[in-house]
Amino acid sequence: MTENIFESELKEQRIFRNLEVLSPHYVPPELPHREKEIKEVTRLIAPILRNQKPGNVFIYGKTGTGKTCVVRYVTKKLMEFAENPEKNTLNTVVRVSYMNCKVKNSKYQVLLRLAEDEALNSGLKDAPLKDRPEKELKGMDPNDLYERIFKVVKANGMNLIIVLDEIDMINKGKDLNDLMYQLIRMNDELPSGRVSIIGMSNDARLKRRLDPRSLSTLCEEERVFSPYNAIQIKAILKQRISAGFQDDVVDAATISKIAAYAAQDGDARYALRLLRKAGDIAEASTADKVLPEHVENAKKAAEDDIMGELIKNLPEHQQIVMYSIAALALQGGMQKRLSGLSEGDLFTGEVFEEYEKNCKNLARNPRTIRQFSQYLSELEMSGFITTAMSGKGIRGNTRLIRLGYDPDEIKNTIKTCLGIEEQ
Repeated sequence: MTENIFESELKEQRIFRNLEVLSPHYVPPELPHREKEIKEVTRLIAPILRNQKPGNVFIYGKTGTGKTCVVRYVTKKLMEFAENPEKNTLNTVVRVSYMNCKVKNSKYQVLLRLAEDEALNSGLKDAPLKDRPEKELKGMDPNDLYERIFKVVKANGMNLIIVLDEIDMINKGKDLNDLMYQLIRMNDELPSGRVSIIGMSNDARLKRRLDPRSLSTLCEEERVFSPYNAIQIKAILKQRISAGFQDDVVDAATISKIAAYAAQDGDARYALRLLRKAGDIAEASTADKVLPEHVENAKKAAEDDIMGELIKNLPEHQQIVMYSIAALALQGGMQKRLSGLSEGDLFTGEVFEEYEKNCKNLARNPRTIRQFSQYLSELEMSGFITTAMSGKGIRGNTRLIRLGYDPDEIKNTIKTCLGIEEQ
């Protein structure tokens, strides 16, 4: 009998044991080097189990510093406690609703996700979806969504923790302020039960976007998560390797190489991405071990993936600006016609003209030169471009632009995003 193609694939699992534990979304039973942070977050939300309002917590830290993992770990332990009648002697009704604001990035989307969340609809009185056989509330007015959320919290004396991961991604300005104010002010009208927010962001300037009304209502606690160092990242890698890989397939040199790369930014998530990709490369090449050379190949692939991800998440007009820079870089720009200009440098004026041309081709209204200049500043802050003033030898005084990535890769990625078809 012919062997099924999947049987042979399963037999070839020389490298991995359990891919789930290598995911950045996996929450392990222990979190190395985050014991202090776990204790602090636990202390801040523990009053909820005494039917007291916990503080609103804002957690800051660079990507990959364990913010999401710690909050998921603590709220999981909280729910385990609350759902155990022997421990939760006060019968406190506790619910946790988690959402990623990179996906749910407006006041309406957050309220909709909250009202439809199973946490507010499972075994509760006056659940938001109780009268909705289709199990969705899409199209409902934001005020109606709010009323449904308020009603279920009030009817059940619920202590609700709303976790807003990447809260800085919520549309700038009025949306964020209105959402914060509305959710927290709910407490003023509740005879019992509480609503609290845990916000996470890699932007420590988030508070500047909140107006005084929202700030005074939040009265939040703030915590900052420091980046991991190489020793700490090694400990995280060893924990995931022991559960996710076959025995003795990842040696110490490979772990050290990954930790050294990831420690440059203190990013454990990047370390896990490198580890997973290095394992994929080793398995595809029929190697018996994950070697340092596999890590080198994984680093290039991971950087390409990250770049593509970041570009896809840029606002549309910033994508058009990037596409314009990449197109001109491939053509050589004005530096072909001028001496004294380094290869790869582009004039702001020629990039703006190219941007206007591409907007016209895409049937988009180009932004003003002032907005365009702001896009350049934001792209530079994100590391996509570098800029410098022209200086001596070039007539006039203008900003020179240089692309930070391969222009072919940038152009091809954005072509897909914007649906550009070249002649």
